Amino acid sequence: MLKNTKVILSLSVSIIVFIVYLFTLAPTVFFIDSGELAAVASTLGIAHPTGYPLFTIIGHLFSMLPVSASEIYKLNLMSAVFCTLAVFMFFFLLHLIYSYPQKDIPGNKKVKKAPKQNVQHNQQVPSIIKYGIVLASCLVLAFSKTFWGAANSVEVYPIHVFFIITLMFIFLKAVITPVKISEGESQVSFAKNNRYYLLFALLLGLSFTNHMTTILLAPACIIFFIFANRNQKGNISRLLIFMAICFVIGFSVYLYLPIRANQSPEFLWGNPYNFERFYWHLTGKQFSVWIFSAQGSVPVFLLLLSALLGLSIYGYIKRNNINPNYHFIAFIVIVFLSYLLLSSANEVVAKQFKTFTSSLWVEFGTGIVLLAIPGVFKLSRFNVKIFYFTLLTFFGCMLYSVNYDIHDIYSYFLLSYITIAIWIGFGIFYIFELLSAQLTDNTKKIAFAAVSILIALSPLYSNYAVNDESKNYFVEEYTMNIFRNIEPDGIVISTQWDFWLSASWYFHFVKNIRSDIIVIDRELLRRSWYFTFLERNYPEIYNNSKAEIDRFLPELYKFEHGIPYDQQVIMKTFTDLAASFVINNPGRKAYITWEIDQNKQEPVAANYLRIPEGLVFRLVKPDAMKNNILSDYKVYDFNFTPSRIKNYYYETLMQSYALMLSSSANYLMSMNRIEEAKKYVTLALTANPNYPQALELKRRLNL
Repeated sequence: MLKNTKVILSLSVSIIVFIVYLFTLAPTVFFIDSGELAAVASTLGIAHPTGYPLFTIIGHLFSMLPVSASEIYKLNLMSAVFCTLAVFMFFFLLHLIYSYPQKDIPGNKKVKKAPKQNVQHNQQVPSIIKYGIVLASCLVLAFSKTFWGAANSVEVYPIHVFFIITLMFIFLKAVITPVKISEGESQVSFAKNNRYYLLFALLLGLSFTNHMTTILLAPACIIFFIFANRNQKGNISRLLIFMAICFVIGFSVYLYLPIRANQSPEFLWGNPYNFERFYWHLTGKQFSVWIFSAQGSVPVFLLLLSALLGLSIYGYIKRNNINPNYHFIAFIVIVFLSYLLLSSANEVVAKQFKTFTSSLWVEFGTGIVLLAIPGVFKLSRFNVKIFYFTLLTFFGCMLYSVNYDIHDIYSYFLLSYITIAIWIGFGIFYIFELLSAQLTDNTKKIAFAAVSILIALSPLYSNYAVNDESKNYFVEEYTMNIFRNIEPDGIVISTQWDFWLSASWYFHFVKNIRSDIIVIDRELLRRSWYFTFLERNYPEIYNNSKAEIDRFLPELYKFEHGIPYDQQVIMKTFTDLAASFVINNPGRKAYITWEIDQNKQEPVAANYLRIPEGLVFRLVKPDAMKNNILSDYKVYDFNFTPSRIKNYYYETLMQSYALMLSSSANYLMSMNRIEEAKKYVTLALTANPNYPQALELKRRLNL
């Protein structure tokens, strides 16, 4: 009956979570890599480093689901499915943890002053309380801000959290089940007896083919594995060999990259057709400049990691011979050291650390995170092994992630957030123990479990508005507005990857919207693989700039291979190349976005005038102007939803509308096209009511 209860409750909480995710699911592309990943999955291409082959294959299967919905919606649905599966596995992980109290600390004769309350810790958790806490913890995690956000749009993180939680469950299951190695045992029998370790190794390899930050489980798993099997001595080598084979089988999914690259897919980021490029892609060489890039970050990371490992190993080895309070004190010491060193570290680390710490108060619903503090204390008494396992997963993830200098950093903290959800559950358990004298019968226990679940639903209420993406068309609207702004057969050069360039890959190539225009990402021109992309998708443009490309590529080769190069030469060939897309295609109107115009260090077609036209700057030869007036200047109808969300992406998007529409209105005023200028000013103030240039134009136009 208990087994049936476990299945029913796990399915019930998963169904509830999935239904909520469906209600808040994004209907279209989202910011950052959403469009690119959707395009890659839909066409079986190759995504940005580290390639994510497992995501691509699974995503392709979802994109072909026989339902009447767009590819992007089906891929967003995939995220909801895998986050739901992660919650399902989280239920079983927690059930396993609460079913496995320690047996080697309470009552140990070598502990001189063991607190009296420790005597009770060998007792099993009452089933009613256990299921109540497990359900509460699942809900806290499912509706936490970042985890829920991952479920709403296509990304690699939903599959990642599913694997991370599943790996934690399988690994702990393996540790609990003793290794069985017998002399003369058949391979089949050996594999069966140690199936959990072998399954863990296989899933670990697969997980790496989805996201490389699976490595953040390494400190916890390696230490736990060594201590769990330290008495096996030489016999453990056989298990390690089998595990290595299973890992390689799972990791072999990465062969998708070179195989697919040699089949000339439409999207081939990095073009990993040979070993060198495959290695670059696998190791994320392109993005390595953003990890541990700040001065002094590596020593601080190593110092904190060493302290964490040292305290954990000592506490684990001496767990039977030291006062139980040591474990919680070790946690406090690591917290203190982390705060002391990270908050005063270089600008990048301090900023990302502040981002993480400031997120905690609202991440799980206002203030719910405070339950994690007594939860850590309770877990240190409940099971020292799992306590240190969670300590290593939490700090290992956090210490690594604060060294990554990117805007969308929250997803990199997911393992830490998952660990906090475990601690919050133990915080509820701690409160139950404090009230255990009053909760003597099942009715009271049921009431306590019910209250715990209700409290755990608070993040559903507090995070619903911020995680409701069901009407989020911001990126699609901006992309379509840019497309609308570009005249037939036009060329647009931009670096706005997070806001519309990524989305353009999906709309341009998968949905065949505005297939007549040429979209060039200037930042990607710094990568040699991008020229293969241009040659395959825009052969005319590529051929027209062939001379400039041939001059630039040898210099780029030096840069990519670490060969000394002349800074002035590579910059000159780069700017000549960017300008050639404009100069060598006189029959096509050329445009740039505002950030390109503001970059005076690397101008595009410096001898051309930049005329603000709608949401872009049009590049015009000086002799094409008459009295500073562009005769074929057009005013476009732009439709967009204003946003007041205080977030880098939404604020930058609204700022883009306000800046360009104000600039265009100002130019219209110079041509005495007053009514059309008023239209743009009104739109600019709709995007940003406090934009200074728009307010000044409003005053001048008497609006």
